[in-house]
Amino acid sequence: MRQTCFLLAALLGCDPAPQPLAIHAASSLKELVTEVAGEWAKKTGRPVRFQFEASSTLARQLKEGAAADLFISASPEWLDEVRPRERLDWLSNRLVLVVRKEAKDPDLKGLESLSLVNEQAPAGKYARAALAHLKIALPGRVLMGANVRDVLSKVSQGGAQAGIVYATDAAVDPEVRIAFTFPAESHPKILYSAGLLTPAGKPFFDALREPWTLESARRHGFTRP
Repeated sequence: MRQTCFLLAALLGCDPAPQPLAIHAASSLKELVTEVAGEWAKKTGRPVRFQFEASSTLARQLKEGAAADLFISASPEWLDEVRPRERLDWLSNRLVLVVRKEAKDPDLKGLESLSLVNEQAPAGKYARAALAHLKIALPGRVLMGANVRDVLSKVSQGGAQAGIVYATDAAVDPEVRIAFTFPAESHPKILYSAGLLTPAGKPFFDALREPWTLESARRHGFTRP
């Protein structure tokens, strides 16, 4: 079908519409990747489509045959699962505890309820490591989130007293605030790794290193590894 479309375009003397670039990325990257891809699309004239979800979920989808040109994971281990052509350790972040904006700072060892991502997802793994390091037991009521944005929503809407997400997630929801920042040494280093899956994704993959892209990341609160 695609070959037929290209043939008709050639016969009519016009260029075929460019195929969208497919990017699978961790939920916590939604605003940044959408912004960067928007600027890149303006520069190149190529449309982009996205899939944002927990890195573990995206890796599973890719292994099961989902089509994507790039995969940007919140942990290198899930990038390993899809065996990219090239990889880039792109950005880092901070792990934080959020509460509703009007709530008092809670006692971490006396939380009534806590929301966090399942332990397969990077944010869930980081959260459990940080709690263990600080010798904080999970409260009796734990609300599992499908991804960090789901956790953020549970706190924002009052379903959980607190939640563990990335600092950049807290910045996108005006109904929550950061009550505690976990020490960097309390959990594995947070590392967003980008993987090139097809040759078609190479121009965007290379753009991730460019100064304008890194400046966008800085404005959104991400740091360099």
